[in-house]
Amino acid sequence: MKSIYNIVLLNCLLISLVARISAQLTPQEAILQMGRGINLGNSLDAVPTETSWGNPLIQEYYFDDFADAGFTCVRIPITWKFHVSKSAPYTIDPIWLDRVDTIVSWGLRKGLYIIINAHHEDGLKATDTVTNLIAKADTLAKYDSIWSQVSYRFRDKSDHLLFEILNEPQMMTQASLDQLNVRILSIIRKTNPTRIVLFSGTSYSGANQLIATQIPDPADNYLIGYFHSYDPWSFAGLAQGTYGSSGDINASNAKFVQVSNWSLANNIPVTLDECGAVKQCDYNSRMIYYATLVEQALNKNVAFNVWDDNGNFQTYNRNSRTWNELKDIIIYTYKESPTRLQVEVTDSNAVFRWVNRTTENDSIVVEKLAGDVFDTFAILAPDADSIYIPDLDLNVYHYFRLKTTMNDTLIYSYPFRFKISPPVGIINNMAEAENGFVVYPNPAGNFITLRTDVIVPGSILNIYDNSGRNIYSNRFNENELIIDMSQYHSGIYFIKLEGPGISLGRKLIKQ
Repeated sequence: MKSIYNIVLLNCLLISLVARISAQLTPQEAILQMGRGINLGNSLDAVPTETSWGNPLIQEYYFDDFADAGFTCVRIPITWKFHVSKSAPYTIDPIWLDRVDTIVSWGLRKGLYIIINAHHEDGLKATDTVTNLIAKADTLAKYDSIWSQVSYRFRDKSDHLLFEILNEPQMMTQASLDQLNVRILSIIRKTNPTRIVLFSGTSYSGANQLIATQIPDPADNYLIGYFHSYDPWSFAGLAQGTYGSSGDINASNAKFVQVSNWSLANNIPVTLDECGAVKQCDYNSRMIYYATLVEQALNKNVAFNVWDDNGNFQTYNRNSRTWNELKDIIIYTYKESPTRLQVEVTDSNAVFRWVNRTTENDSIVVEKLAGDVFDTFAILAPDADSIYIPDLDLNVYHYFRLKTTMNDTLIYSYPFRFKISPPVGIINNMAEAENGFVVYPNPAGNFITLRTDVIVPGSILNIYDNSGRNIYSNRFNENELIIDMSQYHSGIYFIKLEGPGISLGRKLIKQ
């Protein structure tokens, strides 16, 4: 009898163990595990097919490289409309569906979270502008069929595969999108009752649009909201101006506070599915931008996937299997990372400064870029906040960053670059100024005045920031010029007046 009792008890324990192992993943668990992710953009979402936008065919080793680098989630945008029959039942090309399945399986086998979606589906997004009711009904029926087939095909995949209903529903009204989200979710649930599904707001899926969107099914316990952020677009998308002021960072943080409050109120986790800034942005500003996004996302328990198209938003080079400096920002930025990097330059020497945000760290390692690799330049005490760097080469960029270990966790700062320009007769007072070149006030507030006693035809006034970047250039054809400096950060700037027979300069401190 005791033997039978033991067998029954053992079976119960085994059943309990299996139940725990196979328990359905919740969105709250998933969002914490998804963490730091990357997009595999401009490939399966390219139109009309995978290599149309210049990227190579996706390779299995991409997912090895993603996992080895420390990424835990890969979003794979997919455009379906060019791979579907033109009439009902709108069958997906089996070769295309097999290709998608193969790529998804590669990622899942590496233990990664994988997100697939309907991406550049312009016909669906334009249904609000379709006047022909039959055409509109056919378009909706096509996407019903697409999601029905996709849901059925992937119904047995790991719960680490997530479905995203629609990317950036431009040209759709709020009412149409709300109806579509309900419609597609109900189709997915027929074959995937507990698979996690992502939904968003209208237009370009910003934070404001997410919180304005109707929850497709308030009783559904397997939903995640998503939003995109390339804000401000003038900087991140158009490479205009700089980023990094307290105002910039506060504006970014406000979006995370907004979605976090929505998440808590509705008990629905949130992921930032796309974010990034183009390569043409000011270098230091771009590094700060990525570090800020990562830090704020982590602070608000928002998972994120940086946009990577192997082009202007590149982090991973798909041809050479190499990473640029953004990868370490994305993987190793924490709220305790050293921040507010700056440099003070005198002649060929520099003082590199930063702000520490923890006392739990080990020694601080200063790294300098040598070729394509950051190498150890110096090892400092854990509380060090500056280093003197003498005898630097002139007129070339120098790249530095910091790393340290905190409770066995490796944390990095973002990299910072600067250039030391050759001296051009820097003047410090009126007595030294040939032609009476005067800059005041210094230190300056939002405006400075420049004055010369003699106008030199053809002379150009240039202002450079501490990294050697030219931020202002204009002809100096008057005795006096007033310049608005309010858009520039506090720090040290170099003003140079150059022309035929004249080369004068002044160091300016902007408060």
